[in-house]
Amino acid sequence: MEKLLLFLSIVTALFLVGCSSLIPKEDTTPVVKEEQTSKTEETSKTNEGSSIGNNVGDTTKEESPPKAEPATSNNDEDLAQAFSDYLDEVVLLAPEEDRLIGLYDSVTGANYQNDEIMYYTLLDDIVPGYRQFVVDLEAIMPSHPDVRAIHETYIDAANIQYNAFVLMLSALEEQDRNTMAEANQGLDEARQLIRDWLYGIEDLSAKTGIALE
Repeated sequence: MEKLLLFLSIVTALFLVGCSSLIPKEDTTPVVKEEQTSKTEETSKTNEGSSIGNNVGDTTKEESPPKAEPATSNNDEDLAQAFSDYLDEVVLLAPEEDRLIGLYDSVTGANYQNDEIMYYTLLDDIVPGYRQFVVDLEAIMPSHPDVRAIHETYIDAANIQYNAFVLMLSALEEQDRNTMAEANQGLDEARQLIRDWLYGIEDLSAKTGIALE
């Protein structure tokens, strides 16, 4: 989190520099120099009028931010509340997903015993269980668009992972190495999307000030 906050601080600093470079430069000084030799009194009046005009412009710019503050504040509060509610809903689904992934790990990799055990674990537990998990995940409908966008990434990852499990069943039934390779590719893609989702969660946590426990 400290590295993330440092990165956000750097980005904010760059953004402020970019904004300051967009402020238009005043071109009244060269005009004043050209007119000083001919009409001193008219030049002084012109300068006074110019300075008044500039002050009016500055006053207008200073008054506009306070008008926008209430809307920004409300929007931040809405995002924080939506993000907090979202975390509460996702946490409720986390144990089931952990259970299903644990089952998958128990019959693959270093824990692999044989195709039959892997097949029936997928068929009886993982595939139907993960399908219900996807249904429950899709039932979550965040109220804020920023949270909704992050949640869509999670849904995409879960669907790809579910399809990969289904492909594994087919690969085991047909003893097809190509289909198994396709399933493993789907798992890799799902893992990348989960990383993107986690990065988005960290960004929203930093933006709203809601800590991840």
